[in-house]
Amino acid sequence: MGKAKNAKLRHYRKEWEKCSWAQGWLCEADKNDNNVNEAFCKICKSFLRAHQTDLKKHSNGKTHIAKMKMIVSEPSQSKISNIIIITNEQKEIDLKLALYVATHSSIRNMDHLTDILKSIGKGSPLSNLKMHRTKCSSLIKNVIGPSLLENVVNDCNGNPFSLIVDESTDVSVVKYLCLCIKYFSIQDQKIKIQFLGLIEVEKCTADLLYEHICKYIDRIGLNLKNLIGIGTDGASNLCGRNHSLFTLLRQQNPNLQIVRCICHSLNNAISKAADVFPSHIDFICREVFNWFHISPLRRAEYKNTFDLLNTNTNGKNKKFHQFHQLSGTRWLARSYVVSTILEHWFELKTHFKYVVKKEKCYIARTLNEMFHDDINYLYLIIIKPILEEFNRLNLTFQKNFVDIGKSYDDICGLYMFLAKKIMKTTLTSSDINNIRQNISNESAYLPVDKCNFGIQYYQLINTLKIASDTKHVVDVKALAFIKALLFELDKRLPDNLKLFQELQYFSPKQCLNQLHPKFSNLPFIHKFLEQSMFSSLEVQWENILNITWSIHLSEEELNDSHAFWAKLYFFKDAGGSFIFRDLSEFVLKVLCLPSSNAVVERIFSIMNAIKTRSRNRMNFSMLDSLLRIRSSFTSKTKCCTEFSPSKAMYDKFNSNIMYSKPENESIPSSGNNYIYDDEDNTIDIFNEITLSESENFY
Repeated sequence: MGKAKNAKLRHYRKEWEKCSWAQGWLCEADKNDNNVNEAFCKICKSFLRAHQTDLKKHSNGKTHIAKMKMIVSEPSQSKISNIIIITNEQKEIDLKLALYVATHSSIRNMDHLTDILKSIGKGSPLSNLKMHRTKCSSLIKNVIGPSLLENVVNDCNGNPFSLIVDESTDVSVVKYLCLCIKYFSIQDQKIKIQFLGLIEVEKCTADLLYEHICKYIDRIGLNLKNLIGIGTDGASNLCGRNHSLFTLLRQQNPNLQIVRCICHSLNNAISKAADVFPSHIDFICREVFNWFHISPLRRAEYKNTFDLLNTNTNGKNKKFHQFHQLSGTRWLARSYVVSTILEHWFELKTHFKYVVKKEKCYIARTLNEMFHDDINYLYLIIIKPILEEFNRLNLTFQKNFVDIGKSYDDICGLYMFLAKKIMKTTLTSSDINNIRQNISNESAYLPVDKCNFGIQYYQLINTLKIASDTKHVVDVKALAFIKALLFELDKRLPDNLKLFQELQYFSPKQCLNQLHPKFSNLPFIHKFLEQSMFSSLEVQWENILNITWSIHLSEEELNDSHAFWAKLYFFKDAGGSFIFRDLSEFVLKVLCLPSSNAVVERIFSIMNAIKTRSRNRMNFSMLDSLLRIRSSFTSKTKCCTEFSPSKAMYDKFNSNIMYSKPENESIPSSGNNYIYDDEDNTIDIFNEITLSESENFY
């Protein structure tokens, strides 16, 4: 006992840690926990006397040896020794592959594509390729997608912009609000329309949509104070006069302009006016498609009939066309349906004549009777040229950038085309305003026998043996149809007429004319300009005529309003001053107003191509990123082969950003088929045929 008390206190030696018997477990005890300079075993979590003999005895103990065997030191050692620094060259390869997959393919294909590229790229940077669906999806969602959004926000750079909005439901019955932005890009020197974002919504009330848009715009860094216009499809919750998204946004921006989509208006006008004709006209258009579209046997039998009736020894056979489905939402569908049925009328008439003999089917018998009734053929002949004119105008306004010099004339031309068929020449020889004022005046219309329903109609009347009473009924229906179209157009297009009538003042053809309108007559000067700027802008407006623009601009730029004013924005005089900067800034602001909702409809078409019935569990952030990538390249008319990663993408290419869960990740309701776990290995029953692209497969 006395010997223990008189034992000498030894100090801990650092060199013991390098000895073979002490490696991996020995260290000096923390002075805060132990003040006698003892040793500490990291494995057994125990304090030991700092005597070499005692320490060696502890290292040979059964308990210590058992615990040492449980510790696997190799993985930690290899993790330290196998650190790989990814170069920008390797990052570029990964980003380009991820973008290719996002543009053209299923993300799950990346698992096999990587192995193929590594096998054929031995000795090249491809041999170091390490990317599968998890990394690929992270690059798409957290690197490429956010970088493209930042590019749009930075490109807008506080400039005035318009929003084009619409809502739709995807295949998994989730409702989305889509936002597109139209603004002038100083960097690219042109007006651009870009996909801004997708917002998941449960209800589409005006208040909820307003709340969602305000939060989203604020989050991405745009300012609603710069919003000058909003384009909608005409729904009351979006553009109603009393309480709508437009009225709520106008509380922040009193000069906010609303533009209802003219393509929607034209389609709705046709659909509404078509109700004037007998219901069996729509029955023919609908049931002909329904008869053939799910039966290969029926299509084959009809194709045989068609080929038999159109065999031509001269080799000029009639072309066979597929039938189209009648739809109230597809803008151009009705015209294609009518044109195809008219072109196949004789063949369909012959085919159903034989079908009713071998099939006891009510639909077939009804269609056979209708095809043998020449009155139905006359109705379609009357409708066809009118539908073609509506389609022509619809296609014109589906363009992202409508020619403002011709748009007003195109709308007026449609009015005049219809009015000349049924209204007196004293009215149709005047301007469109006179026609609109007399639409409700019955005395302004021609007698039914004096109306013009087209040369083909009157040729058929003389050929077909139709009673005069029956002909009169057809004429009355045709008159009522065209009159209904005029009423519908007048009800739906007055705002569009006024807008495009004013915008034509800014077309190069008008503003470079020596008799161009006065500055005080230009539209929107009281809404988008301060009164103190009027005098300086008026001088710039008049000075436009003092320059020979054909020397400085190409013929294409002199015919394109958007390109013309973009060039004037950067035009300098001999002293290097931007002499038209203020005027062009104002005009470009006006030209940023939307003309239609076609761009949003294209986004929804892309969405329907991405999120299908076999890929219905796709994560919201993935869907948004894929839409952004595909729409970005579509708007630039470029493909993935021309993609070059930006500096922001290289900076975001790190594990902290790539594998972080976004704060704004949409939380689905219990009814939605979303899967968020990247490591979930649940596989569809059809995974060998169609690769489902929910996030757990990336």
